[in-house]
Amino acid sequence: MTIDTDAWVTVRSVDDFAQLRNSQQGSMSYWWPDIGPLGPAGAFSFAHRIRRLGPITLLDADFHDNVWVNGGEMRPHYHVTVPVATPSSACGNDPSIVAAPGPLGVYRPEGKAGVSSYVGRLLAVMIDRHAVEDALAGALGRSVTSQIDFQPTMADTTQAVQSWINMVSLLAQQLFRPDSVLQQPMVGMPFTDSVVHGLLLAADHPFRAELADQTTQPAPAALRAAIELIEAEADQSLTVSTLAARCCVSVRSLQEAFKQNLGTTPMAYLRDVRLRRAHQDLLNADPATVTVASVAYRWGFTNLGRFAAAHSARYQEPPWKTLRRWQFCRGA
Repeated sequence: MTIDTDAWVTVRSVDDFAQLRNSQQGSMSYWWPDIGPLGPAGAFSFAHRIRRLGPITLLDADFHDNVWVNGGEMRPHYHVTVPVATPSSACGNDPSIVAAPGPLGVYRPEGKAGVSSYVGRLLAVMIDRHAVEDALAGALGRSVTSQIDFQPTMADTTQAVQSWINMVSLLAQQLFRPDSVLQQPMVGMPFTDSVVHGLLLAADHPFRAELADQTTQPAPAALRAAIELIEAEADQSLTVSTLAARCCVSVRSLQEAFKQNLGTTPMAYLRDVRLRRAHQDLLNADPATVTVASVAYRWGFTNLGRFAAAHSARYQEPPWKTLRRWQFCRGA
């Protein structure tokens, strides 16, 4: 079966679906749940198209027959399903996508996911776990050490959710057009960032009120200065003493500011920033010219074993596998 990410591809049987999954098994860019037919006749067919941009994989699928879907216990992403009103057969040359009324399903990386019955068209928005959690960490100004406990549904009755649905609809409309300016990194990457941050503001989770609260007291000036230094000079040799001196406070005062406001230490915050930067470099690097060791050393990780362990714990995959994503994302 030839996979064309721009055109619709029809899967006409369970065997067709198995072949499709096997053809993409080696790719880290695409992920499929288990899907099977419902009913005694075992009718099974659906049309789909799929495309990836940055940390987001968008699957547009139209199930012609009733199916069950099982996403298992673990996934590499946060997953939101958006029901679509217009069937794929009625699209023609019109790329516009109109969401159907009703709640959106939200699935976290860990825990059971799936539906017992579904028929019709949907958009599956799959966002890499690290992208969502790094965006939250950046917005909060502190590390996120576990999955975000999103509520399992998003009601489409709020303005925030409706705005996010409109963003995703526009993303889908443009993403499946090869001549769209969204295909250019300088346009596409900021847009995907907006989709990720929009999800954090639209969906229910324990941190949403904190993100939306405009009355939060600003952090102490010395803390803000230290964070700015770390973000700007994470690849430099920074110590608690140098940070404190450049922020014109004592080491103890700086440590207390980090503890009280961020729940961490200056050096732990620095390591987290370096790990994020190293991970991003691995995602963007060509494995033909860049090695895991060179990226690790650039960001101050002199012990490759500890770097690999920290990366695997944070991003659920070893650094070498992240580096290989470059090939798959460009070959997809």
